[in-house]
Amino acid sequence: MREADLGGIVDSATRRGAVYADARWVERETEKVDLKDGTVEAIDRSADRGVGVRVLVKGAWGFAATDHTDDAALARLVLDALSRADASSRVQRRSVVLARVSPQRGEYRTPLERDPFSVPMAERIDLLRAADDVMRGEHIRTRRAGITAYRTRKHLVTSEGTDVSQEIVESAAGISVLAVKAGAKPVNRSEMRNAKQAGWEFVEECDLVARGRRYRADAQGTLDAPLAEGRVADVILDQSFLALLVHESCGHPTEADRVLEHEVAFAGTTFMWPNDRGSLRYGSDHVSMSADSTLSGGMGTFGWDDDGVPGMSAKLIDRGIFAGYLTSRETAGALGIPVTIGSARAESWQHFPLVRMVNVSLDAGTTPYPELLRGVEDGLLLESPGSYSLDEKRQNFHFTAQVARVVRHGEVQGYVRGVGFQSLTPHFWGRCDGVADDWELHGFLTCAKGEPLQLMRVGHGAAHARFRDLPLEIQP
Repeated sequence: MREADLGGIVDSATRRGAVYADARWVERETEKVDLKDGTVEAIDRSADRGVGVRVLVKGAWGFAATDHTDDAALARLVLDALSRADASSRVQRRSVVLARVSPQRGEYRTPLERDPFSVPMAERIDLLRAADDVMRGEHIRTRRAGITAYRTRKHLVTSEGTDVSQEIVESAAGISVLAVKAGAKPVNRSEMRNAKQAGWEFVEECDLVARGRRYRADAQGTLDAPLAEGRVADVILDQSFLALLVHESCGHPTEADRVLEHEVAFAGTTFMWPNDRGSLRYGSDHVSMSADSTLSGGMGTFGWDDDGVPGMSAKLIDRGIFAGYLTSRETAGALGIPVTIGSARAESWQHFPLVRMVNVSLDAGTTPYPELLRGVEDGLLLESPGSYSLDEKRQNFHFTAQVARVVRHGEVQGYVRGVGFQSLTPHFWGRCDGVADDWELHGFLTCAKGEPLQLMRVGHGAAHARFRDLPLEIQP
């Protein structure tokens, strides 16, 4: 497909009556290798490409997409989008108003030290086998390891003069072990959120061998551990645990389309309403959370979102107070606010952009982790979430931990098992009395949203944080 075709598509749509139009060309490729118990289980390669067109007519959207690029197919594409906009306008309850954004031009590319697609498959498999070897052990029943590389090329042209191109490369590496013993509940130790917008250098930084040793020890230690005690205790949560909590309890309820009830049928609404901005007490003064699409290495980092809004950062929670939303141009226009953080993202060329998380993170504190730990006399350190569930407003939740360690007099000791907790979001974050300075970024590969379903890669950063008097439940 020629670069000029996108401009021609947009011009054709506006000549036929669209007050706004954009055309988005997307090419995607993925390579994945998985091992199970030391044997290559699968090597998958996939790729697709196509163009999606949005038009705004009579205050309503029309969208159409195709993977055919001949002139006749592109002409039909424009007519299909216009026809759908016209049909939508007949049942539209609220006219679409787009918040203003100045025209954008430029290119964005992921900085790479080594392109993951250039790494020989044999080298990838050797690394996974090295990790698999150290995960072997007594009572370890199943071992898994995998590496995935993603590349996405995008080109967006709009009727307002935006013309931007991007090439985004991401790498992911995950391992897991399952420990089984007669008379004991099986234990799974995994962390499948090791992903970053980076090249092969990130996979090497993950140190899968060292991680494999730790996961084997965690699984075996938990398998033989005593059942925890149901009580109120001081708890420290690690970065991976808090990354998911931020995703579920802050990222989702601050999506502006949930406020407008676009997601009621599938994902629910929110407990954070426009009148609450600047006044709702979300957490303690130690809790600040930011949305930032400019973070180096973030899975939610880009030059421009799929509305053509440039990468930026904004506070969602400011010292415990609800401060802002994740927005698209449409949702910002509907709420009468500026685009506070461009968050319109589509899974592929064949999907309509939705409000999606960028890099939503718990801001780092200033307390060294050992000092935070010394403040716990008799509590627990919880690492990596196990099972979890949330209500449709993301206000009430339940989490269990994969790994629970006893903390006495500021020192981490042996394992216990079966730890979980339930809380209301403001109550939970209100118990936070300290955030460490050991902030790190995690990548999530499959955040689900929308009908038809879209899976989005997003980023979340966090540091260790301490929570006082958290009621713990035991899951035998």
